[in-house]
Amino acid sequence: MKNFPSIRERALTLFVNSAVAYALFVTVTGVWLPTGAAESVWILCAIPYWFLSLFSAPWFLPPRDVVASGITSLLLLTTMDIGTQAQFAAELEQIKGWGAAYTVLVVFLAIVALFLHDKDQRSSIGRFAFKLTNTFGCGEILFSLPAVISIIVAYQASFAAMAWLLLFWLTIMIAKPIERIVSAVRQLNDGSKSEKQMPTVGVISRVDHPNIIRVKLSSANAWKPNCLFTASMPDGSQRYAVSLFSQIQGIEVVGTGLCVAEAQEMISLPAGSVCRSHDDKKTAEFLANLSGSVSSRLVGFVVENSNIGVIAFEIAANAEIKEGDVVFVRLSNVDVFYQIIGAETFEESFDQNPRGTHVVRASQLGVYSAKDGFTKYAWLPSMNIPIFSAESRTFQKPHQTAREFAIGKVPSTNIEAIANIDELVEYHSAVLGVTGTGKTELALDIVREAVKNGVKVFCVDFTGDYKHRLNELNPCYPAPTKEEATTLEAKLFDVETGKYGAPEEKKILKEGLDILRESTREQINTFLKSKSEFLAIFELPDITNTKASLRLTELYLSSIMEWARANRRARKVLIVLEEAHTIIPEVFGSGFDADTQYVVSRIGQIALQGRKYGVGLMVISQRTALVSKTILSQCNTFLTHSLIDQTSLTFLESVYSAQHTRLIPNLGRFEFLAYGKAIKAERPIILRRDFDQKKLDASLALSMPLSDSEKDENNDSKEDRDVYVEEPKI
Repeated sequence: MKNFPSIRERALTLFVNSAVAYALFVTVTGVWLPTGAAESVWILCAIPYWFLSLFSAPWFLPPRDVVASGITSLLLLTTMDIGTQAQFAAELEQIKGWGAAYTVLVVFLAIVALFLHDKDQRSSIGRFAFKLTNTFGCGEILFSLPAVISIIVAYQASFAAMAWLLLFWLTIMIAKPIERIVSAVRQLNDGSKSEKQMPTVGVISRVDHPNIIRVKLSSANAWKPNCLFTASMPDGSQRYAVSLFSQIQGIEVVGTGLCVAEAQEMISLPAGSVCRSHDDKKTAEFLANLSGSVSSRLVGFVVENSNIGVIAFEIAANAEIKEGDVVFVRLSNVDVFYQIIGAETFEESFDQNPRGTHVVRASQLGVYSAKDGFTKYAWLPSMNIPIFSAESRTFQKPHQTAREFAIGKVPSTNIEAIANIDELVEYHSAVLGVTGTGKTELALDIVREAVKNGVKVFCVDFTGDYKHRLNELNPCYPAPTKEEATTLEAKLFDVETGKYGAPEEKKILKEGLDILRESTREQINTFLKSKSEFLAIFELPDITNTKASLRLTELYLSSIMEWARANRRARKVLIVLEEAHTIIPEVFGSGFDADTQYVVSRIGQIALQGRKYGVGLMVISQRTALVSKTILSQCNTFLTHSLIDQTSLTFLESVYSAQHTRLIPNLGRFEFLAYGKAIKAERPIILRRDFDQKKLDASLALSMPLSDSEKDENNDSKEDRDVYVEEPKI
């Protein structure tokens, strides 16, 4: 690696060279100050050359250096007077003309290279002009033309002086003795300090404020991920940097590192150089200081297009993360947590070859506390701020009141998300998801929690699963008798097949419904007033007529509402609608007749008005697109498992953000997106529930064939249920 001289060394070289040249000038001319005559041109060439080569040229592109040197040389050539008395005057004039033409051509090529480079760095003509300029426009050539001509013209009277001056010029231009002496001294001094200097691995090519450095590496193997390096910054400071990844740029390898701390103990390291100084203990200490916790794993750094709600970050080479994982950034000594909700490939280009990387999107969860859960943070992190995984963090167990419970865990952490059963009841909720995602298990646990806290739960379940899965809660089964259900189906059929308008049949149907309503009221009153029964399961397995099912459901829900109005908030009541698309379907465009639409609307009104009287609603459905959007829009808490139909996702964009909605189809089994008033989190959050073998066995048992004894037991249970239903009539 080239070891460039410092500014101090360049100044010393300029001073010594100038002093030697001036002493020689005074000796051979006998005058103290240069004049405009030919005998002074050579020293007027030497001084500008040294200024340009030692001070300006290291920061110039070669074409800019050539323009400055060429114009200076051209001015000296054109103003030099050879005269007619000098020997070889004609030949020297010819050489002077050819030298001027050469200088003009080189300056022209330099200007072409500059313009084409600024316009398009990939221009083949520009690159060719650049190379020609770099080769033929060096200061040694351009300044030697007027210097040599001036020495031959001015010192023809003394061949000894001419010879010494020509020898001096060739020596300082080719051998450069002063520069070599200064370089040797520098290497000697560096050698005496090499005990503390580590081998350099590259030079800094770019600094992305405030924390990212790009390093041109001497070897690709020198930049292993998650290693510690020391970088000598352009401002004279030295900083420790952790390597993130590397990429190929043309014939070079460029490494990207994150600056993690200021070096307190300076080492002998040339400006712009980077050396390896890895130490596992020191690296862990720096990362712990940045993250505020021990063993935090660095996963990336913040990039552009971030906002307060969603940040974007580029991942490090060794980052092992996935959707749902939690990361955090430390802002003003506060840990702000984010949850990964998506990622995309991204192409980054420095100068030549593009580099493929992953840019991750993470939604803000906020600041965590055991008391309040996740609360919003009102600002966003700056560019290039490091991002850490929260996987190794140990979070304080959340505070729970008697009416709060853990509804799920935040992936990659030990954080339990807390839900409030009262707010699930007071404010309607929806449990959504396709079959097999775990939504029914979640709903069953919520029912158990509600019963445990003294909430009266009325489940409308036409699947037959609830009576088996919730048997330990000793549910009751309010329902019409088989005879009442059959009679209702027959009367509805008569209305459908009767004469135009079916006035007589409708009258008979109304009388039958009024009788059924009285029976229903007695059953609901008995359940809601009971001090021992807290779970009622409403089933209609023997009814196949959809209209009859809807009519009977409306009767029981109306009875609950009547009781709630008369006994305002005497009891908290939760109505659970399993397979809600069969009970509160979207009637618009469904083909239902006016009577059926009225019944569905009536059920919807009951559900919506119940909140005033302490009656909550929990909607459970795998076909969100078919559920009444009027009712879904009134739900304040959503627990959404995987859904794939576009109609459902379009609706949920009004509940969650577009970014959160896009991840819903990718949710795994037992994963769900939670958001709403009942959840202790002010932003949507992905949660996961642990697998429970007992629940799986209980679910699989429902699909197994029953033995004869089990069939008899079920029949006995059904007879007991019918007796229970008929008892209030006596």
